[in-house]
Amino acid sequence: MKNFKFHNIYLLLFVFAGLFLNSCNDKDTPEPTSYENFISTELKLQITSQEAVANFIKAAPEAIAISPLIRFDVEVRKITYKTIFKDKNIQASGLICFPKSAGNFPIISFQNGTNTLNSEAPSENSGNDMFAIMESLTSMGFIVVIPDYIGFGASANLPHPYLDAKSSTQSILDMIRATKEYSTDDKVLAKPTKDLFIFGYSQGGWATMQLQKSIEKDYSSEFNLIASSCGAGPYSIEYMNKYIVEQPIYPMPYFLAYLLNSYDIMDAFTNPLSDFIQAPYVAKIPGLFDGKHSGGAINAELTTQMASFLTPEYRTGFATDAKYAGVRSAFLSNSITAWKAITPMKLFHGANDNLIPPGISSKMLADFKAAGLTDSQIQLVIIPNVDHITGVYPTGMQTILWFLSLKK
Repeated sequence: MKNFKFHNIYLLLFVFAGLFLNSCNDKDTPEPTSYENFISTELKLQITSQEAVANFIKAAPEAIAISPLIRFDVEVRKITYKTIFKDKNIQASGLICFPKSAGNFPIISFQNGTNTLNSEAPSENSGNDMFAIMESLTSMGFIVVIPDYIGFGASANLPHPYLDAKSSTQSILDMIRATKEYSTDDKVLAKPTKDLFIFGYSQGGWATMQLQKSIEKDYSSEFNLIASSCGAGPYSIEYMNKYIVEQPIYPMPYFLAYLLNSYDIMDAFTNPLSDFIQAPYVAKIPGLFDGKHSGGAINAELTTQMASFLTPEYRTGFATDAKYAGVRSAFLSNSITAWKAITPMKLFHGANDNLIPPGISSKMLADFKAAGLTDSQIQLVIIPNVDHITGVYPTGMQTILWFLSLKK
């Protein structure tokens, strides 16, 4: 384990947050019929290299030193594509970002953190600061893919299968495939290589690690994984559940409510929600996860006092009571077990994270080491003096610099 070095981090934060985005709303891609996944795209934004450089320098004059890395204008599009959810064909969406230049470029797939609002999905809020960072990374020679996740964007009519491994991995893989299919259009100058970088934070950290495991196990001939960056993810849902039920106060009660409501909708167990959550909160939960309530608004309707929020039976009997066998099985099947990974991995976690504790990343590191990985294959970076929210930007900056160092 090693500590994060903070030199230049504030410079980098201002640099990446200062990019200027121009809005566009062109819809100029016809719906094709000959693709397995791709359906259509809609132009959302354009970023010129001159605007990016000017705003780097405006945010931090010292950033002129890294301005040579900004080489390409960028086109940001919403993509609609076909995928599978609960054994049915559906349409899903996300953002794809292409350099406006002929050439061959590796893909970065970025998986965002927990979201409950339809209006905050990547394709609905492409100007979000974190999305803007990833979109602007395209100007340094990448094709960037940002999935909405099922339940948002084009699939907002469906429930979001929160922390469901099968549907998460399937939808992300199909979006990358759809992006490659779209790139075969003669109007698209930038063409993807097989090289793939993957990165995510919080829910996205979990989704990224699930994606890595799936690709290495089943799709290594289709995707050439170069690096995987996983930030502060709830990799072991069993670990997270144990952590939460043991806390007298947990500041983000909507996390467990979101999870249990999702698994209930997915028919992952037969228990009623009242087996887990007490009145009056349990009656509110289905209506709170309607895509119109933010995480903060949902928390305000619940309580941070776990003795009042969770049933006494669940808090004391979850691990052993036969009543909870179904939910234990659901947690186990969607948790990540370490394997003999072959892709270089970095795990990032804020030292002061009290939402998803850093111990979960320490456990994953130990498990991967026990599976045979060496220090050169996996590293854990504990970022001092940051929590779950403030850890996003330093994780992003370090990941970007790492990916750039590995880019061919």
